[in-house]
Amino acid sequence: MKYVVFTVSVAAILSMVFVSGCSNLSLRTNAGTIALGNATIAGVDTYTSAEMSRFKAQFLGDVTTSYCENSSDPEKLDDLPSLSSMTKSLKLQVTQRGGNAIVLKQCGKVNYSSCAVYLECNGEAYVIDRGL
Repeated sequence: MKYVVFTVSVAAILSMVFVSGCSNLSLRTNAGTIALGNATIAGVDTYTSAEMSRFKAQFLGDVTTSYCENSSDPEKLDDLPSLSSMTKSLKLQVTQRGGNAIVLKQCGKVNYSSCAVYLECNGEAYVIDRGL
């Protein structure tokens, strides 16, 4: 029974990927963590590079998320992800690495030849010892 459920789940996910093409937000995460939603990212605070230099923090790596819309159909362009949702994706990646802080580097539209609209957000993940 577990094998059947797994097979159906994988088939459904692959179908969604093929149907949506490039029009998806790449969260680079697993489905279990996505299901936790905002509760997972509640402990991640945003800092500037200057603010981060005041903490004893451990750098955990770069985080990135992107969205590519191939169609120039105005209706599809109205459904682009918000920068807020993309920032949440970055914060989710920070929590997956065990972090509690992020420095946002850039977030917005970027020219990318294969996409009518390409959005990308980048940041740095950190863990700060808050002495709790």
